[in-house]
Amino acid sequence: MIRSLNSVTALILFALVNITTLPTTVKAQGSNVECKKAVANAKSRLRKIPNVLIEDTYTKNLNELYSDFPKERPIEYIFYLTGPIRKGRIVDTGIKKVANSKQFMKNISQDIIYKCSSIGAVAFALHPTCSIGFGLMRDKKVKLFDIVMIDPNQDTSLKWGQTFCW
Repeated sequence: MIRSLNSVTALILFALVNITTLPTTVKAQGSNVECKKAVANAKSRLRKIPNVLIEDTYTKNLNELYSDFPKERPIEYIFYLTGPIRKGRIVDTGIKKVANSKQFMKNISQDIIYKCSSIGAVAFALHPTCSIGFGLMRDKKVKLFDIVMIDPNQDTSLKWGQTFCW
C-alpha cells in the first residue's frame, strides 16, 4: 500500500512540476510573438503617416552609449525615418509630424518596450545626427529622453535618460 501510494505521489508531483513550468515556457514563446507584433504594428502605424518612409530599422547595444542602462534590457530598437524625394529634396512634412507628436512616439515605444523583454529603449532617428528616444526608467515607466547637444569630435558619454544631437 505504501509503495503504491509513493508511486501515485511521485506521479502527481511529476505532473504538478510539469504543469507549473508550462505557463513560463508558453509565456516566453508568446512574448517573442508579442514583441514581433508590437514592432510590426509600429511599422504599420508609421507607414500610415503621409510622407514618412522607414529607411531602416535596426538594433544597437545600449552599452555602446550608456554605462547605467537597465542591464536586463541591453538593446535599443531604432527607426530611421525619412521622406520621399521630390525635385531632388526630401519631403520632410511627415517627419516633422512624427517629431511633433511625442505621445505618438511614446505609445509606440511603450508597446515595444513592454512586449519585448530585451529592449530598454526605442529611438526615432529623424535626421542622421539627431534622434528622439524613449526608455524604460527605474520606476518601470517609459519616458522621453532629454536631448543633449554634443560635439561629434569629442568622446561624450551619455547618462540613461539622455539622447544626442549635433
